[in-house]
Amino acid sequence: MEKKIRNEVAVFFVITLALSFIVFWGPIAYFKIPTVNLVDGPVGPVWAILLFLVGGFVPSIAGIALTGYYDGRSGVRNLLKSSVRFGFSAKWYFLILASALFIALVSILIYTSLGNDFDFSQFALQLPTLLPLIILGPLSEEFGWRGFALKRMLKFTSPNFASIIIGLVWSLWHLPLFYMLGTSQYEFGLPFIVFLISVTSTSFAYTYFYIKTNASLLSSIFLHWVYTYGMQVVASSVERTTEYSWLEFIPA
Repeated sequence: MEKKIRNEVAVFFVITLALSFIVFWGPIAYFKIPTVNLVDGPVGPVWAILLFLVGGFVPSIAGIALTGYYDGRSGVRNLLKSSVRFGFSAKWYFLILASALFIALVSILIYTSLGNDFDFSQFALQLPTLLPLIILGPLSEEFGWRGFALKRMLKFTSPNFASIIIGLVWSLWHLPLFYMLGTSQYEFGLPFIVFLISVTSTSFAYTYFYIKTNASLLSSIFLHWVYTYGMQVVASSVERTTEYSWLEFIPA
């Protein structure tokens, strides 16, 4: 049984990375095809923009599809139900919210300590981004990373090891973005190794809250959502400098 579960996780990782590198993001990055721009928005051909957007949903699509393949319709139902399992203690909602916003505040503190100014009104001004932010990231990824991979890995390995492996694969999945015109990773020259360390560290927090909330996928979605919002607030106000790139060292 353990070998079977290991193979299922391996299949998920291979499919997710292969689709990203070969079908969706990889070709766009390799051929330098424009898709979106940080300032001007969509700038490329429609088909390329669609590849870019759909590519962001690959982890969740793969996670849901493989859950259906291995566990049937009941497995998919349970996975979807887990994403709306609100029943865990209110203290975990608070801790998730507090931990994610704390990271944003630490980033701001470091940035301002270097003599820079920060516009704290961005916490209010960026509220309209909450809806797209829950779709692009939490919902597009978490059914795969935590809903499929973490759930299975906890059956045959330790939480720490699962966090490391998922964090590494999660980071690697983003690699094409570092060579893709218009992305923040490419335009600001963010070092991939910094991103890898940050995301892998982040993975431990996701695992911790997932376990503490009785394997509620909602906790992962909520953490991803609040953390992304916090980083959106930071990115909207800081100047794109070398210091900004190194803020990526700070994990969620």
